[in-house]
Amino acid sequence: MRTVSEAEWSLGDAIAARHSRLLDVPTPDALLAELLSEASEAAQTGRIRLVWQPSTVAPGFFRVEAVIPLSEEIFDQFFNGRSGYRAQYYLSPEEGVLYNRDLLQGLKAALSAAYAQQPMPVGRDFVLTSVDGPHSKVWVYGEQSAFNTAPENSLNPPRWVENQGRLGRRAPLPHHLSLELKGVFIHPWSGRLFVDELKADRACDLFLRGYS
Repeated sequence: MRTVSEAEWSLGDAIAARHSRLLDVPTPDALLAELLSEASEAAQTGRIRLVWQPSTVAPGFFRVEAVIPLSEEIFDQFFNGRSGYRAQYYLSPEEGVLYNRDLLQGLKAALSAAYAQQPMPVGRDFVLTSVDGPHSKVWVYGEQSAFNTAPENSLNPPRWVENQGRLGRRAPLPHHLSLELKGVFIHPWSGRLFVDELKADRACDLFLRGYS
């Protein structure tokens, strides 16, 4: 996996106190391993919240949603650093998709541990199938508040500037320091998946503007 260069991962003065940790970062693999370790600990201590969420547009379909708390450093490096999640999409849509996939696969162990502590109205296999589905993703929890309250123009890689990225050029650091996983909608009795085709452009939106 690659890391965006320090010169290209341009940071604004409003987050000057965070420059060091967003530029002096672990490799993408090492960062992912640290995140998964924290997620595992959160699951073992009952701090991952699971929900079996019904679809508002496809009756009878549900998906798993999980809120995963992290430390401040790992959250910031993962979401805003030059080797993290959005940085992988900045390098290319394909690299972002692969990193998202590796993250989701890695989180399945923590989700299974969380499920054992807070059983849901469906079997664990359905929960993991929801995670495996196309367009499953991880993002900042409470994205609207997290992005709207973050300083403007604090994350300025050239392509996002050129494409007039607005929210994408913010580096949110919400007080809850949590990520949200959203699986794909699944029909619990038939096993059929409901895939929202509007999500298909997400990787390109992140590549171009840093936000989707």
